[in-house]
Amino acid sequence: MTALADLLDQSIPHARLDLDTNRHATVPQLLSAIAFDLSRKRPRYDSLGFPRFIVGQLAMSLELDLRDHEKARHQVVDALKRHRGFDTVRGVLAETAGEVLATVGPSGVPVPPTRLLDSMIEWLADRSVSRRLVLGAFQDWYGHRDLGLLHDPIDVLVDLNRWASDYGDDDTRQRIDDLLWSAFLADLRAEFGKGRQADERSVNCVVLLDNVDTELGRRFLHQLVRARRQRVAGDEEDADPLTVVATSRGALLSDVADGVETVAREELPRFGAGGSIAESPQRWWLRYRLPDLTEDEVARTVTDMAMDWGDNQCLSRVVHQLTGGHSAATRLLVDAAATAAPSRWFAPESMLERDEPGHFAESVPTVEQRLLERLLGEVSDVALRDLVTCSAARQRQHALALAGQQDLLVSGLTGYEEVLDPILWPAEESAGRTLLHRLLRRRLAARGGESDLPSWSGVHARLRVLCRAEGDETGDLYYALADDELGYVTRQLYDRLLELHSEVWFELLEAVTLAPSQHRHTEAPIDEVRAGLDEAEPDEPLVCVARLVAALRIAADPFTDSRRRDLHLQIADDFSAVSRLCPDGPHTVFLEATRRHRREAEWWD
Repeated sequence: MTALADLLDQSIPHARLDLDTNRHATVPQLLSAIAFDLSRKRPRYDSLGFPRFIVGQLAMSLELDLRDHEKARHQVVDALKRHRGFDTVRGVLAETAGEVLATVGPSGVPVPPTRLLDSMIEWLADRSVSRRLVLGAFQDWYGHRDLGLLHDPIDVLVDLNRWASDYGDDDTRQRIDDLLWSAFLADLRAEFGKGRQADERSVNCVVLLDNVDTELGRRFLHQLVRARRQRVAGDEEDADPLTVVATSRGALLSDVADGVETVAREELPRFGAGGSIAESPQRWWLRYRLPDLTEDEVARTVTDMAMDWGDNQCLSRVVHQLTGGHSAATRLLVDAAATAAPSRWFAPESMLERDEPGHFAESVPTVEQRLLERLLGEVSDVALRDLVTCSAARQRQHALALAGQQDLLVSGLTGYEEVLDPILWPAEESAGRTLLHRLLRRRLAARGGESDLPSWSGVHARLRVLCRAEGDETGDLYYALADDELGYVTRQLYDRLLELHSEVWFELLEAVTLAPSQHRHTEAPIDEVRAGLDEAEPDEPLVCVARLVAALRIAADPFTDSRRRDLHLQIADDFSAVSRLCPDGPHTVFLEATRRHRREAEWWD
């Protein structure tokens, strides 16, 4: 979104809002904030006005004597006559946007609250006052609304004022939002069609919305689509010149009916001047899944930070392993690393526990808290508790089996299927899903034994029972290793080494050693391996197998810090030793693994 905003800056009217930050705002406030930004003067577009929309906002803000209808009508007319100046109009937009404008500056960049007033005054003072709007000339729109209606416009505005006093009612809120959306879009259509440079306006206005998976965000966009559909249903073909780009975790379109969505696969289709897709004019949504960043792209992000300490190569690999290339998480972690005190190595856990960079509020969330908020959206405390419990599951069917155990989840099986399952196991695999599981498991690991919540060990014990009942050897060993039963896992893998073909055993080893760890990484990785070996006390010739299992598990753990050179060298030695235990002799799969980990060691501290 930032890159897109940079491309639009100084040339195309655009606005950018974060609906996670503004989740408690209203649709009228969001529209005011967007109109405020779109009305900024730009080449070929001049200063777009929103007189119809402002008439509605003014009417809602007035203190009318609703006990006397005629008096209320006169009060509305008098107010419209008083608000004529261009600066006054932008002042109305700023006032009716409320706290939404307090989260962004004129260019969409967050600003400290203490600087907001100065910033807005400076911006307003810089606007031209040569243009005058007589709002009374636009009140008639509320009578016909471009739909051929014959209502008295002043009566409609008085009704709008009355509705505003009961905005909490669902039906009333819908009436207000629909009316103001229609006024906002009518203003855009009118503004694009007039002026000396109207023929040069080949590109729509753009609204950039981050984190729309809030209740407000979904309502805001669904109302826009409904307004457009109703206009098409009335045989009106003058599409509004507005393109909306929204970032979502996927929940936004989960309930969209078939046939009204276009999926962009390789590249974005081109839009016409009206914002519709030429080959499918009735498709109201375009879904485009942002690809996860490659390791090279993460490395470029790190390089652009121009840090004067640390190994960029190590930081890039640590961040990519943890995030899987999730773009928002990558940005947060890299920013957190850049603001950290210089160190000889990079520790993912330390980066997650840092305050989110660039915040000015008194209570600042950590990077980990912010990531969870963005990945989860709005979930209840009960749902979060159950999500943490089910995050231990290696596969979807295991999580479903946990949900079926009535004493484990508060929400039960029905709550799991309706709420939790789409979050934990969305239709498309992505780095975001993987990262979410990892962060939820960290919360599971933090649960104390004295808590009445299901513990790390308790949940993994249940999962082992499920796997044994199903004859799932991989699952049994995976959950046993997650519960630190290194001795048991080593013995089972050693026995299977003597029975299985080398390639089959290698695949089993790789799957099992992906098991997560409950423990924080406080020592160098190679020292953790030695400590685990001392605790397991394996007999010969199991030592090399036990050490290999422990080392591979730590190497696969995305929370392991960058001191990994000795770890990979040890893994290479142990693969060589284990290969000599195979009944069919050293196999190429072990020789290749040995070479790969020796090369891997060169990347790390």
